[in-house]
Amino acid sequence: MSSFIFNGVSSDELGLMITKPIVRPSWAAMYSELTTSGGIRKVMQRMSTFDNASFSIETYADDASADNIRKIFKALNGYGRLIISTAPDEYLNVILNPITPVPVALLAAEISISVTAWPFAYAIAPTEYNLTDAVNYMEVNNRGTIFSAPEIHLKGSGDVTINVNGAEFIVKIPADISSREIIVDCDSQVAYYMDGESRISITHRTYNNFPLLHEGANYIKHTGEVSEMKCNVRERWL
Repeated sequence: MSSFIFNGVSSDELGLMITKPIVRPSWAAMYSELTTSGGIRKVMQRMSTFDNASFSIETYADDASADNIRKIFKALNGYGRLIISTAPDEYLNVILNPITPVPVALLAAEISISVTAWPFAYAIAPTEYNLTDAVNYMEVNNRGTIFSAPEIHLKGSGDVTINVNGAEFIVKIPADISSREIIVDCDSQVAYYMDGESRISITHRTYNNFPLLHEGANYIKHTGEVSEMKCNVRERWL
């Protein structure tokens, strides 16, 4: 029987029985039609964007009392991370729309949960590499089915160059934060360090495109004064 976990709360904890198997959505690249000057047919061009996916989770609640429905609504509402039992090694970033219970018996109800999922499915336990010694190219494998936007953690000073498959990304680290861990978040395209609970951006001290990792083997090295570096691959699947 299928089950799910949303933001750490499982369907079992809420007393929900899944009445139809949950199959996670998949994504495919979008294409647009273009007409070239003087052409006699349209050309299909692959776009760089992927649509969100929509699906529903059909459930049954034995306890449809007002208190329990409020508990379910509070737990299954808004933005969060969804893990489906049929794909336990992956999570989806989703929005759950407000639920509408349908009475089927005394104090029992069918509840359909409407889900909007961002692309893509992400690894719950992503692969991490220690790249401190990567003064020459080290192999970093992306086992996902689409390019990934990694998270790179480093400590260093001065001009640090991260070379990924021949493309250079530069971080200029001032001396006064050389002891801080710099986080390069390639998905959000920001670089920052933590000061207590605050994120202090140094994105303005970075140059060139944030690194991406294609499927399969990638090769990374660094130059400059680097005392520590590691890479979270952040694998994802279509």
